[in-house]
Amino acid sequence: MRGAIRSEVLRAVSGTSVIAVYFVALLMPVFVLFSDGSRFDLAGLDSAAATTRLLEPLAWSVISAAFVGAYAVTREYYYDSMDRTLTGVGYRRAFSAKLIAGTLVAVALSVGIFALWTVLVLALLIPEGSTLVLTPHAWHIYVGAVCGAVLGALIGGAIGWITRNYYLTAGIVLVVPMAVEFALMRTAPDVAKFSPGLALAALSVPGYQGRLLEFVPALGVGLAWTIALVLVAWVLGRRRVA
Repeated sequence: MRGAIRSEVLRAVSGTSVIAVYFVALLMPVFVLFSDGSRFDLAGLDSAAATTRLLEPLAWSVISAAFVGAYAVTREYYYDSMDRTLTGVGYRRAFSAKLIAGTLVAVALSVGIFALWTVLVLALLIPEGSTLVLTPHAWHIYVGAVCGAVLGALIGGAIGWITRNYYLTAGIVLVVPMAVEFALMRTAPDVAKFSPGLALAALSVPGYQGRLLEFVPALGVGLAWTIALVLVAWVLGRRRVA
C-alpha cells in the first residue's frame, strides 16, 4: 500500500498540468482577500487584529484543497489511463491510495501557501505601521485551515471518483463554492453554513461574521459530508468495476 501511495503522490505532483493546480491554490485566498475591500481598512486596528483580519482568507483554501484532491483522480480519467491503474493495483488500493495521496499533497501545498501568505501579510502590514503578531486566534486560523484541507481533499477526491470527469469535477469543487455558497452566505446564511465548503471554512474562522458555524458543529457537518461522499464514491466505483 505504501508503494501505491508513493506512486500516486508522484503522479499528483508531476507534469506541466499540475501548474494549474498550484495557481488555483494561490488564487483562492487572493480572490477572497480582494472580494471584500474592507479587509484593507486597517485603520484603528492594533497589529494583532490587523494580522488576524488579513489571515482570515486562508480559511477558504479548503476549496483549493478539494481541487487538489480531485486532481489526483480526475487527471487519470482525463488521460484515459485509469483502466491501466485499476488493472495494475486493483480498485480498493487505487481508491484508497488516490484519496490519501491527494490529501497529503493538498496539506503540503496548503502549508506552503500559508507560509507565502504570511510573508504577504507582513508586507501589507508594514506600510500601515503595523507588524505581524500571531495570537492564539491567528494560530487557530492556520490549524483550522489544515483540518479543512484534509477533509476538503477527501471530498474533492470522492467527487472525482463519482463524476470521473476533470471539467465537471473542477466546476463542482471550484465554481459551486465560489459562486453558489458565497452568494448564499450573504443571502441565506442559515442554509449556506451547512454547505460543505463553508462548513470546512468555519473550522478556521468559526462563527465568521455570525454567518458560519462554530468549530464543533462545523467539524461534525464537515465529517458528515466527507464520510457520505466517500461512501457514495466507493459504492459507485465498485459497481462500475464489477
